[in-house]
Amino acid sequence: MVKGFISKSKIQDKYIMTGKDYKRHINNYSDDLLRYLAKNLQDIDEAKDILQDAFIALWENRTKIENAKVKSWLFTVAHNKMLKLIRHNKVRQNVLDNGFIQQENERTIKQDIENVQQIDYLLSKLNPTQRQCLTLKEWNGFSIKEIAQIINISEQNVKVNIFRAKIKLKEIAQNDRI
Repeated sequence: MVKGFISKSKIQDKYIMTGKDYKRHINNYSDDLLRYLAKNLQDIDEAKDILQDAFIALWENRTKIENAKVKSWLFTVAHNKMLKLIRHNKVRQNVLDNGFIQQENERTIKQDIENVQQIDYLLSKLNPTQRQCLTLKEWNGFSIKEIAQIINISEQNVKVNIFRAKIKLKEIAQNDRI
């Protein structure tokens, strides 16, 4: 077997990841993914929980993921889980800070949720590479070089994907009047 490729076990004309492949992916990507999550969350326990969830999701979706895309798939899943946790924590913190949700804060939270939903809608219209490049750059503050390393594409490709993503988002926002 060539290093870096999924063993080909045919089940209903699909190639599946073996336990050995899965362990190799854990060894190859868990440290980088944990650093990425911990850097953004500033909470190692929450980062570990998301890391575990991402690897569980990898195993559950092993028949659908090409080996060459495992790293970017893991980062995308973890990134989305992280955003969901951040949104949840923000709403929860607002409730805890106030003891109860006042009408003014309720409007703010609804607006925040609507804004998040609008952003999620816009991001869903991008292809996965554009979405990942843009979110890593704009929301997580990664450099072009770091993004290229994370998703394993050239720095020029990262720049092009970010540029195209921004153009597409503007077009969508104008057409949908968001």
